[in-house]
Amino acid sequence: MQTYFESELIKLRKRISKMLSLTSGQIDKSFQVLLNGDPEMISQVQHDENKVDKLDIKIDKLCQRIFALAQPVAGDLRFIMASLRIGTEMERLSDMAYEITRRSETVSQYPEILSRYEIPGLLEQIRKLFIQLNEAFSNSNSMLAYEIIARCKEREEDCKSVFREIVAEMTKKSGVIVIATDLILIIRNLERITGHIENIAESVIFIA
Repeated sequence: MQTYFESELIKLRKRISKMLSLTSGQIDKSFQVLLNGDPEMISQVQHDENKVDKLDIKIDKLCQRIFALAQPVAGDLRFIMASLRIGTEMERLSDMAYEITRRSETVSQYPEILSRYEIPGLLEQIRKLFIQLNEAFSNSNSMLAYEIIARCKEREEDCKSVFREIVAEMTKKSGVIVIATDLILIIRNLERITGHIENIAESVIFIA
């Protein structure tokens, strides 16, 4: 029979998994808006953002309750501390997903520019990071988490490279300036997203 403490830890793990799934789905929808200009997805991303915020609050309260009633130690303590950090990271990821959808209205009308900077390929690589992140957390796979961190650093460099290309082209071609501001902010958000994924992967290593 499970103790109260064990059941609370199971509940916490389920909530983190749910939040990871919800956030990765939200990011995926924001990418669809960027590539396809789907207006219906924007309201879905906003709706999901509210769900993520509520889950973050529930996770925080659950961790506080476990700390107060169970006084966890060792591995359990590491898991609870990491859960608090992961919840915060995912709440920020959720905000960025919504910010990308807001900036995508104009940018999505210029697919040829997105292709020129290989944005679709970059988005696909970031999608794969979320899939691997879910797997790493679910299985407490520290080796996969290390791989995710390495790939995040590569994607961050990709974002910086695209950023520099856009800025350089702005000085040469006035046509790019129409969407340059929004596109630059989207690229910055993509860079930050990979940074938050990296932080969550570090938390998985901390747990393991």
